[in-house]
Amino acid sequence: MAMKFCDLSASFTGLTLGFWLFNSLLTLPAVAGRYVLNQTPQTIARYFGRYNSKQINGEQVTYTYAPQSFRRLFPQFPKSNFSITFVNNQAKYINLNFNGDFFQYPGDYNYDKAQASKFYNYIFGYQPPIWRELSSKFGGNETVYLYEYCLGDGVATSFMRYGYKQFTDSATLSYNSRCEPSDN
Repeated sequence: MAMKFCDLSASFTGLTLGFWLFNSLLTLPAVAGRYVLNQTPQTIARYFGRYNSKQINGEQVTYTYAPQSFRRLFPQFPKSNFSITFVNNQAKYINLNFNGDFFQYPGDYNYDKAQASKFYNYIFGYQPPIWRELSSKFGGNETVYLYEYCLGDGVATSFMRYGYKQFTDSATLSYNSRCEPSDN
């Protein structure tokens, strides 16, 4: 009887280990997104393809990209593109450029949480974990406001709204330590 118990115990242990191994092979890995900030132009080219234009200003180099897949994010602004500014060969700022005719746009607030989430998701490969206001400033003119929101994982978006429809012609994603996850 003791021999049968050993055989049963060994079989159970073997089946359990086999199940865990088989289950781990079928489980898809979590997608962590892609690293963009502080990366080189060569790494960025692997993510988004070749740049359309390059502008050099001292230590800063700005590459502009306009892949078809990006233009589909903002169909009301078909000339949209994004640019990445590198300082000392590291990506520091990612700019969304709507390049739109806002008088043709029927709505208002063309950049808000939904559009910021689309932009972040396209650039980093996953949805932003939060949307928290960092600052809101009156720009001196009664229709100009400056905003900065935390999107999480060390990334903030900053943009300006102006005009009676409060349009945004560009927005920036950049590193901000206030947007790092807390260690609670």
